Amino acid sequence: MKIFSFLNEFSKDQNLNNIILKLCSSAIKISKSIHDDDYEIEKTSLNEDGDVQKPLDIFSDKTLLDKLRIPEVAAYCSEEQKGIVNLDENGNFIVLTDPLDGSSNIEANVSIGTIFSIIPKNGKSVNEAIFQNGNKQACAGFFVFGPRTTLFLTYKNGTHSFFLNNKSNTFELLQKNISIPEYTSEYAINSSYRRFWHKNVLNYIENCLKGKDGPRKKDFNMRWVGSLVADASRIFTRGGIFLYPDDKRKKNKDGRLRLTYEANPISLLVEQAGGKATNGKEDILNLTINDIHQRTPLIFGSKEEVDTFLNTE
Repeated sequence: MKIFSFLNEFSKDQNLNNIILKLCSSAIKISKSIHDDDYEIEKTSLNEDGDVQKPLDIFSDKTLLDKLRIPEVAAYCSEEQKGIVNLDENGNFIVLTDPLDGSSNIEANVSIGTIFSIIPKNGKSVNEAIFQNGNKQACAGFFVFGPRTTLFLTYKNGTHSFFLNNKSNTFELLQKNISIPEYTSEYAINSSYRRFWHKNVLNYIENCLKGKDGPRKKDFNMRWVGSLVADASRIFTRGGIFLYPDDKRKKNKDGRLRLTYEANPISLLVEQAGGKATNGKEDILNLTINDIHQRTPLIFGSKEEVDTFLNTE
């Protein structure tokens, strides 16, 4: 089933459907550029949030912004922009994106992607609507640019995946109503920060490492790609838990990932697939947003495993 047929069947909101199709068009252009163009990968700058910005980051951001200049979109917000980009004042939706997640892995040819969140204005001004919590998202998803280009999408009616058919240049349904496996023996965390972890994180990982001889009574494998979309894609397929907690470093006291355009969309997808997402204390989707570039700890994956983490002291 081609994506436009799927959208017409699963959503009656044509404005929202049109935005999704524009995002798909952007992803196709970005995917082709990644595979075909010779970017100056060593040429870098800093974005407004102080992160290293590569030419492909800038290209992806511009591609999305250009494609989303449509009547349905009131405003655009991204990791690469300083603030809100106002578009059509009569638009009903705001689109928030991480235009190119994992771009630090470009040279290593690791899967990277685009994450997006679509929130309704709900009769509010753009400046008010953009601070609605994650539960108010109308739609969320992410594209993965890997061996093949895929899309994970939710309209809050389950999580579904699609793949890019390069022959027809369209996205087609891959799996409807994904269910994250309830039980797991895989975890993903950057263990190089072990010396900075808080006690509960350290104890949780120690229990996993003890395997069959420890309190968990089973062996675990560690997986860490360093690309949020790649790690999330694996969890939707095989289950597991992803941990990017806060730690004792001053720069990471509030977590590292962005709430509005990384944690919120991933968390909505996870919960719609039967999983769980938390900052370690509260559900991600319930968190109050105070700044569009706000950071947060993020732990998500198989519900039972996330609960086990939360119950570890």
